[in-house]
Amino acid sequence: TVLIYYDKGVPPTSDDLGKRLENKKDSVKAEALEELVLLMINGEAYPKLLMSIIKFVVASSDHRVKKLLMIYWEVVDKCKENGDLKEEMILVCNALRNDLMHSNEYVRGSTLRLLCKMKYYRILEPLKEAVLRNLSHRHSYVRRNAVMCVYSIVKSFGLDVMPEAPEDIEQLLLVEGDLSTKRNAFLMLLNCDQDRAIKYVLSMQDQVSTMGDIFQLSVLELVRKVCRSSPANKGRLLRIVFDLAASSSTAVSYDCASTLVSLSTSPIAIHQATSAYVTLLTEQSDNNVKLIVLDRLQEVQKHHRQVMEGMVMDIFRALSCPSLDVRKKVMDICLGSLVSPRNIKDVVALLKKEVIKTLGYEAQGVEGNLEYRRLLIRALHACTGQYSEQAQGVMFLLMDFLTESDQTTAAEVIMFLRELIANYANLRIPILQRLSETITDIQQSRVLRGCLWLFGEYAEETELIESVVENLVAALKPFPLVAEESKSEGKKSSDAAKEEAKADGKKPTPVAAKVTTKTVVLADGTYATQNVYEKGASDETAAADGSKDGKKKSQLRSLVIGGDFLLSAMVGVSLTKLVLKKQGLGPGLKNEVLLVLVNMYKIVKGHACGGERCDSALRLTQCIRLMVGNCGSPLADSHLAASELMKAEWASTQGRTQLAKVLELASQNSEWALGTEAEVEEKSVGPDECIVFRQLRERKGGGNVGASMEDDDDFRVARGASIASQAAADGALFAERLAKVQQMTGLADPVYVEAFLQVHSFDLVLELLMINRTTETLQNVLVELSTQGDLKLVDRPTGVTLAPGQQVMVHASIKVASTETGIIFGYVTYEKKSAADKECTVLNELHVDILDYIERAWIGELAFRTMWSEFEWENKININTSISEVGAFLEHIMRNTNMSIVGRSYKKGSEKKDQKKGKLTAEDVQDMLKEAVGIKTLIETSSFVAVNLYAKSIFGEDALANISIEKLPDGKLTGSVRIRSRTQGIALSLGDRITIVQRGVQGGKQK
Repeated sequence: TVLIYYDKGVPPTSDDLGKRLENKKDSVKAEALEELVLLMINGEAYPKLLMSIIKFVVASSDHRVKKLLMIYWEVVDKCKENGDLKEEMILVCNALRNDLMHSNEYVRGSTLRLLCKMKYYRILEPLKEAVLRNLSHRHSYVRRNAVMCVYSIVKSFGLDVMPEAPEDIEQLLLVEGDLSTKRNAFLMLLNCDQDRAIKYVLSMQDQVSTMGDIFQLSVLELVRKVCRSSPANKGRLLRIVFDLAASSSTAVSYDCASTLVSLSTSPIAIHQATSAYVTLLTEQSDNNVKLIVLDRLQEVQKHHRQVMEGMVMDIFRALSCPSLDVRKKVMDICLGSLVSPRNIKDVVALLKKEVIKTLGYEAQGVEGNLEYRRLLIRALHACTGQYSEQAQGVMFLLMDFLTESDQTTAAEVIMFLRELIANYANLRIPILQRLSETITDIQQSRVLRGCLWLFGEYAEETELIESVVENLVAALKPFPLVAEESKSEGKKSSDAAKEEAKADGKKPTPVAAKVTTKTVVLADGTYATQNVYEKGASDETAAADGSKDGKKKSQLRSLVIGGDFLLSAMVGVSLTKLVLKKQGLGPGLKNEVLLVLVNMYKIVKGHACGGERCDSALRLTQCIRLMVGNCGSPLADSHLAASELMKAEWASTQGRTQLAKVLELASQNSEWALGTEAEVEEKSVGPDECIVFRQLRERKGGGNVGASMEDDDDFRVARGASIASQAAADGALFAERLAKVQQMTGLADPVYVEAFLQVHSFDLVLELLMINRTTETLQNVLVELSTQGDLKLVDRPTGVTLAPGQQVMVHASIKVASTETGIIFGYVTYEKKSAADKECTVLNELHVDILDYIERAWIGELAFRTMWSEFEWENKININTSISEVGAFLEHIMRNTNMSIVGRSYKKGSEKKDQKKGKLTAEDVQDMLKEAVGIKTLIETSSFVAVNLYAKSIFGEDALANISIEKLPDGKLTGSVRIRSRTQGIALSLGDRITIVQRGVQGGKQK
């Protein structure tokens, strides 16, 4: 449909147009006819001019006039007010008959195209013979349109009006050489006489692969339609599909693969379909095509895992695509159920090769290289976590990433190493030995803490313990460890001393290192402080001086003296554990360890954020007490009891037990759980369902009626159940639409307008129902719309003329660019014959619901914390609700924002038949909270709960939320909801939604 805008100004009268149409010059007639058509399209009616056109314009042989006449016959009103056909249209039939017999093929073809749109049998009846005669015309353009005209007539009025049409079309099909005409003729047989279509295809099955792609697509449509109704021919038809699967046409290849998957469960057919999909995946450069094909492969994987297992390496070839979305989808398909002991070696080798590629010089400047490396590390973690022999080949490669400046990459590696050490005792010594050697080069505090915990828990061999202690002590040298504040105070004595140093030509006092304290979110959703150490000029000078002496200060030492309390406590605990395990350490090394503990205690005690009672100072005090007691010094009874308690705690396997639980939970919620079957929708069968024995079925085709229906559907039709269920479904759909209808004007306004807003991915379709509430005819009724926010009006509503009481539905299309609350507003204008000027009515505002763009999604805790620290926009909403239960409030917020709990994967039941994609139901939310045991326990036992939530918009925008809820003694809930995102729009819009829905509950019940 093409909308032609025409500014008609003051429309001319019928007499003016009639005089111009009676002019002898064809150019004047053409201009008048064009103006008439444009005026009629825009709502003007000129019924008196029909006879003038029949008298003076139809006889013209000018091609432009003929073309405009075709459009005029299409738009002109052909019926009287009572619905009967006008008598003048009989005269039009004679003109159309003459055009069908015209010597020019263009005129014939255009007339046939016009007749395809005619839905009046009285006009078409006298033209049937002329239409059939055009099937044998010498020009393919005429034959092509003649076939479609015959098909249109049969489709509209039944085969009885042209009983000879299928035979004529079949004869044309046998001799036709033009591909488009052949396709049209086959489509006509396909929809009107399937038996003839099947007979033709089976007679030509060896030649189908040499025909054009548009005809092959029609053949595939026939195969899909008749395979169930004619099982006797299924084998021969599927053979044609097999032959076409290797077609050079991408459209045919894709359609063949879809047909094979839908019609057959044979491993050979599924393998052929998968091969076709993989070929498209690797040969097509368009990322959108790749994503569509990957979606299809994901569906095949759910039901045919064994067949796809052998295609894993071929699918992995798509990793060469630079798009991160494509790479992520490839990982989602290949990892998990498709990785087995038979192909794990090849998969790990390929992933290892891809990791090495990301380290190359060419890959450094490529956008998304760092994210791709993180994805590969997670993939290697998932693959090798269950295969120790494969882990040995990649663990040392991945350990090189521990020294990366990117915290997420290094943290992924240390988590991987933690799992290997916990599960495989034979890998502990080489991993811990390598970690002790690289401890001085690790940059990130979190990674250092992970390494230190592993040293203290799993280092048991004498040589290993001694090596680890020596390397840690060496990394903390030179002694003593002095806080940066005291060092800078000693160096900055006074301003006068600085000036004097400058006057003497000496170097000015170097600037001390900078320690930045920032707030981070922990795994349980609470906030903590993190100290980030940035080197200053003093460190650079010291490093230069140290390099002269052959020594270099480590990042571990810099973080400790910079005030990282948690790291200091971890260093103290790990060193103390190791010393207690190894009784034969030399006194010199023990003294150095004790010196380290005392120095760190002094740093923590003297820091502005520390003190004697801070957690790190208490922990270091316990370590010093244990070290003193271990050296044989006498301790008081209370100190001795505390020391024995700490020894007993460290000697137990409580830490390893807790780690095993954490790893088990992580494996359950992993992105790619190896060896697990993809979740398939459970199918429940009622006791009254019919049992079908396909071997006993009648082998005859079922005809066209019910050809695509299943046996159970036939049984339901016999009982009348399907009619009732369809009626119920239609009623539910009507009720759902009715609930979303919004009134735009008042009932007393001259034009009553209702709006229904429907979301289609990135587009909004606005349906406007306009009703004339007056007793006069309203002309040029036009709805003018404007938008606020990230909305763009694409197609505006067309102007209409409304008779008294008449109602008309018009549509508008709106493009959405981002997740932001948008507003649609405007006004409706109309003209009355009694009024000189246009009248106007302002419309109510229409708000676009942000929930239509937000879908539930899954994310890990590490990725959540990384994004939380990176995202700039934060919106804080204070909790103000009448709900008195923490669990009920949390359920209410999750259900009204489509946000899921971070760190847990909820795949079961996510694809329910009657559930919209990406929408959370109350049952889903309850299942989430039930499976999140820790959060459930907090809700039941604690007065304070903190939960991290995550969702993703259809535009790929991430939405993070941290809900901190506290229950006051009087039973009320207080706290805040923090929302973070990369863009401002989704943070503000989601905050507004939470503000609205948290107040929309009365009496503590969900809305």
